[in-house]
Amino acid sequence: MNRTEPRRSPQLIATFRRTRAVAVQWIVVSAVGFFGFAYLFGRVRAAILGTSLEPIVVPVFAPPDALLWLVASVGLVALVVVPHELLHGVFMARYGGDVGYGIGVSYFVLPYAYAKTEGASYARDQLLVALLAPFVGITAVGLAAMFVYPSPLVIVPLAANAAGSIGDLWMAGVLLQYPADVRVGPLPDGDAQGFGVYGSRSNAGSVGRRPGMRFLSRLVAGAVGTLALLATALVATVFGSLVVGSGTVVIGEPGSQWFLFRHELDSRAGAVLLEIGAVAAVALAAVGGLAWAGLREGYRAVAADRSER
Repeated sequence: MNRTEPRRSPQLIATFRRTRAVAVQWIVVSAVGFFGFAYLFGRVRAAILGTSLEPIVVPVFAPPDALLWLVASVGLVALVVVPHELLHGVFMARYGGDVGYGIGVSYFVLPYAYAKTEGASYARDQLLVALLAPFVGITAVGLAAMFVYPSPLVIVPLAANAAGSIGDLWMAGVLLQYPADVRVGPLPDGDAQGFGVYGSRSNAGSVGRRPGMRFLSRLVAGAVGTLALLATALVATVFGSLVVGSGTVVIGEPGSQWFLFRHELDSRAGAVLLEIGAVAAVALAAVGGLAWAGLREGYRAVAADRSER
């Protein structure tokens, strides 16, 4: 006669909470990310057309024309929100969730549209698919459309969707730090703005972050933070130059690997010329990421050493 073992409830291994600080970070990274993704998709478009992206020529519009372009851009961004959330919902429903849709404001800071389930639990890879489906799917469709009709307007919804996926990519990065056999469900205290990572009670003590994931996550966070600070500093420098000078800002030697950025206001052509040194920017991001990861690991080692004394 076989004895049936009692079913054991899962053990909470880790939690992720979308706090006010996280919401603010998402806003900053999404804002910078929009222009970063627009630059990347612009390079793809230039490759399709067989031309050079840089220098980027941005026409200076008269107020009525600028308003028209702004309205068109906002309309394109709004159009991408619906398929984005529908793709989340399709896969959450596919894996057993009862999906609801809506619009909210996280901590009175981050406005967002959402697709969510109440009380559903997912395997790690199932939730990864649901999180990444809009980023991957809409990007793939947009790039295919760009090959057929390489209009610069296609870049706007693509960049907006990618920037709007920052939170999804962030949460996917958290989940990838844990083994594939964990499950993801609601937080035990019922907080809807976050999730818990669960393992079986039999192996919960041995399940944690995969080796090297803590250092890698800090490296990525440091690299993204470096790019955000760099972009903010460059924008501030340009505005400062426009206030007190000609608006021309050149950082590094153009044409060399040390070139970082050029902004030039051409009043005769009625346009702004932009050029970005991608190699130097990536190198600075890598250095910033390594520095941040090293500092955090060093602080952790010192704290652990003090606690053992």
